[in-house]
Amino acid sequence: MNHPKSRCRNAFTLVELLTVIAIIGILVGLLMPAVQYAREASRRTSCSNKLKQLGLALQQYHDTYNTFPPSAIWGVPQPNGALPQGPYHHTWIRMILPYMEERALSQKVDNRKPAWDQRILREHKMEALLCPSDGMYDHPSQTHGLAVTNYVASEGYHWWPRAVLPRSFWVNNIHIDMPDPTADYSGVFTITHTTRLSDIKDGASNTIMLSEANSTGFMGGPIWTSGRGLRRELGSQAVFRSAFVATGIYGECCERNIYSEVDGSGVKTATWFRTAPHSFTPTYLAAWGPNSEWPGASSLHPGLVQCLRADGGVMEIQDSISIANWILWNGKWDRKQLNAGYATVP
Repeated sequence: MNHPKSRCRNAFTLVELLTVIAIIGILVGLLMPAVQYAREASRRTSCSNKLKQLGLALQQYHDTYNTFPPSAIWGVPQPNGALPQGPYHHTWIRMILPYMEERALSQKVDNRKPAWDQRILREHKMEALLCPSDGMYDHPSQTHGLAVTNYVASEGYHWWPRAVLPRSFWVNNIHIDMPDPTADYSGVFTITHTTRLSDIKDGASNTIMLSEANSTGFMGGPIWTSGRGLRRELGSQAVFRSAFVATGIYGECCERNIYSEVDGSGVKTATWFRTAPHSFTPTYLAAWGPNSEWPGASSLHPGLVQCLRADGGVMEIQDSISIANWILWNGKWDRKQLNAGYATVP
């Protein structure tokens, strides 16, 4: 006859069960950061590959036309030089479509007509233009019928053709000295200009051509800073980049009364196109460092932005980079002396 104490126990006590659950919870808590890190690493790699593909398309465009495309073609000259010029507003991304396996779309677009008037173009969502770490605004229905891009071209220091640092930068010794206070810090995609590889005097491996811009933008970082902004919220604060329709609001595109509004409704002035969320051309300015303010580069990769150099290589830039180094990386001919009479950016 078996003694009751010799029987095997076939159930857990409540204390044991709670202990096991607690241990599993701790293990899951320890593993989650690693899983999230692995996912972000995968997204960052995908983003890097998309930048490389854009770089290849730009190189093929250069091989064909012996120049990189302009940041945008803003207008069509009117008879007798009348102003404003007719609306056009096609971006650099539209110009490289044939080299991005989008030849069929490119052939359907009429280059003689404004980009805004061609719905097949302005609303064309391309996964190749979207960073997988973003996911905020990614569909034209969210952005006034405009397709979004997270990849933007460097205008250099500012949104004027001659990107010269203001005298106060030197007088007040803001942040850190630059090598040459009279240099031209224009970028590969300086507004209203085109650039050949031979024009990049700093060397293709030393010049950033493209970077990232998240679809809401950053806010709070004053000019000549890096990494001091906060991500803008969806809605009234957000600033996204339109992929195919140039919608710039300041600088040479909009403050000279030269060009028409995007939809041909009048002269282009320094005001936002449509209501919030606001749209801007797929370019950025180096006057604001990474993750500082919406005119600059930005991304949702923790602490960094990925950039494409003019030689086709991709690099990661920490958003703590000094503003001096960031401006130098984005300038194509930092040591070029300017002729007397060149305008200084205010």
